[in-house]
Amino acid sequence: MGAKSSKIAFEICSVTGDYKVAEQGPTITLHLYDRDGNASPAFTLSNAFFQEEDGSIRDKFTIPLASWCKKGFGKVQKIEFWRSVEPGVEHVNYDWFCEKVIIRDRRKGLGGKWLYSYFPVHRWIHPDRHYYSFDCQVSLPSADPMPDERIAEISERRNNLLFYQRANGLPLELQALPAEEIFSQDTRWNIEKTKDEIIYNKGLDVDYASVDHFTSFDDLTTYYRAHSITEPLSVQRWPANPSGPEHDLVFGAQRLKGCNPFVIKVCKSIPDNFGVAVEWLKPYLEGWTLQHILDARRLFIVDYSIMEGVECKNGRQFCSPIALFFWTERLQLVPLAIQLNQRMEEGAPIMPSDSPHAWLQAKLWFNLTDACYHLVANRLLHHLILEGIYVTMRKNLSQSHPLYQMLAPHFRHLLAVNAKLKEWFFSDSGWIAQNIQLSRKGIRQLLKKAFKAWRFDQQINIYRELENRGVYDSNVLPGYPYREDAMLIYKAIAGHCDKAARLYYANPMEAMKRKLMEDIELQGWWAEMTNPLEKGGLGLKGLPGKSGIQHVDELIPLLTNLMYMICVHGSAAWQPQFDEYGFPPNYPLALHGCLPQDPQEEQPLEASLQSLPCRREFIDTVLSFRLCQRQKGEQPLGEYELQYSHDQASMQILQEFKDELARASATVKSRNGHRDPLYIYEALDPQKMLNYLVI
Repeated sequence: MGAKSSKIAFEICSVTGDYKVAEQGPTITLHLYDRDGNASPAFTLSNAFFQEEDGSIRDKFTIPLASWCKKGFGKVQKIEFWRSVEPGVEHVNYDWFCEKVIIRDRRKGLGGKWLYSYFPVHRWIHPDRHYYSFDCQVSLPSADPMPDERIAEISERRNNLLFYQRANGLPLELQALPAEEIFSQDTRWNIEKTKDEIIYNKGLDVDYASVDHFTSFDDLTTYYRAHSITEPLSVQRWPANPSGPEHDLVFGAQRLKGCNPFVIKVCKSIPDNFGVAVEWLKPYLEGWTLQHILDARRLFIVDYSIMEGVECKNGRQFCSPIALFFWTERLQLVPLAIQLNQRMEEGAPIMPSDSPHAWLQAKLWFNLTDACYHLVANRLLHHLILEGIYVTMRKNLSQSHPLYQMLAPHFRHLLAVNAKLKEWFFSDSGWIAQNIQLSRKGIRQLLKKAFKAWRFDQQINIYRELENRGVYDSNVLPGYPYREDAMLIYKAIAGHCDKAARLYYANPMEAMKRKLMEDIELQGWWAEMTNPLEKGGLGLKGLPGKSGIQHVDELIPLLTNLMYMICVHGSAAWQPQFDEYGFPPNYPLALHGCLPQDPQEEQPLEASLQSLPCRREFIDTVLSFRLCQRQKGEQPLGEYELQYSHDQASMQILQEFKDELARASATVKSRNGHRDPLYIYEALDPQKMLNYLVI
């Protein structure tokens, strides 16, 4: 370890994050350099780190005050280090992933101002190389003081990050998880072990082994408190009569603030394949004609034609429903009719005036489809697309690149999270594969359909996404919680990305095009994202730019939509999950039995319990979503667990982003104070939003 002295010149701190490493690190030899190129003597630091109890890795060393640094040696600007072997000490091949080195200059004594230097590393340290890092290192490729080191870094990644395709028409996936992406604290993500412990400790093992169904809705709603299980909000919202108008309000609100608020559209005309007669709708239109309601944009539709032909498990049924919704004068969305298949001859629409049993069944089967679409097309697909984007970013951008440093905190843990998510969807033992209505083939079918329709400039550009559904205008669905809050955060993100892009490429503006075209890393990243799958690219459609990024006005939407996809869309799709799925009658992941055929069939409401998940499925689903909900990062949006940027200009832009998010959070809280209780929406409060995707 560095020498101990009461007169200290420098403190050196090496930091490693939450990765699988040895308990202690190798011996390191270190040189310090100032701005004028003056070099320090070589210092030997034994055991570059020790692993602390929380899994983080940190160690401090001190460099004594000596003649070489008393005069003529300025602020530390660069470090050079390498793994070394001490004479007479047996060599041990320690693993060491170094995130950064922090040096504190204490030459002015305890009473003076201490200077800090930050040296980003973010890589595995191998024994056969020298490594260099500059203070607050951020540079475009053409301005890097160590271009050979930069090229070697990218080449190493390109050799280690290889893609494969699970099936034709699906997004590319990473072949093997890199060591730097594997968590040392696996228990944070190993929910299966925790779930088993809860089942044993709470005495749920008998029910977990049972395929019996609950006998009453009261048994379902009281099960949580009886077994000290956290109660989702949907239990509190569940009405005594789930086939009545109170549940219709809850069902309608799910389209606007549930975990899938991205699908409802303005209905411009009744589809030809929707077998509902105008006179059937008239009693629900508050005295208006259907044409008046259509012209006023108060009729809405959700059409799941994409689900037609998707395979479900043997012995189960599935549907591809169409549903009509009406925006009432009381500013509430209510369902008017649900047809469970795309062809009228396969079943008539079911309406609130039909038998209570049939109406409740129609809502259950519609929500089953909505839930399957949410998990596969809005969760799994987005995770896979972002996996490709992140891997191509790592293959093309150096960690010194300003865009890498800006985006990397939002991709934290993504590959490890995706590995777990794919295990859950595609493995026979995965809890989602075991509990979802779709077969594994059906999951791939839906993924393929959704990926074929996915465009960067449509699904994750909030303005076009809302316009395509006819709900961009604030006069349509006034108070639509997802739209209001998502647009607020999107504007904050767009402003942040605008400042960052102009800082590095349009300063001065005259040099913008030259800087962009000389940025071979950015252009290579864009090319790999847009190249078709058959040519080794990701095959993403709709990215800004026709032949690369040639203007900041193309770069800004690229950055904005990426951050929106992770932080806004990701939070909207993830945050409400437990409150929605945590009570299966509210949002079932699977149903038993057959689709309702006769709208007039009279049965007691308790008959619907036989179609709901059995006791084992109920416990598995509730506990799994609850444990997933506990995996959220500790930092609010904009506060990063791992900070890549340390230069003053970037930190100023980040602080302005945080200030804007604080104002947005206050606005969201104010809105929730005035919203109908059914429409309170906290998923897009920046204080609760995700910085990066989680399980």
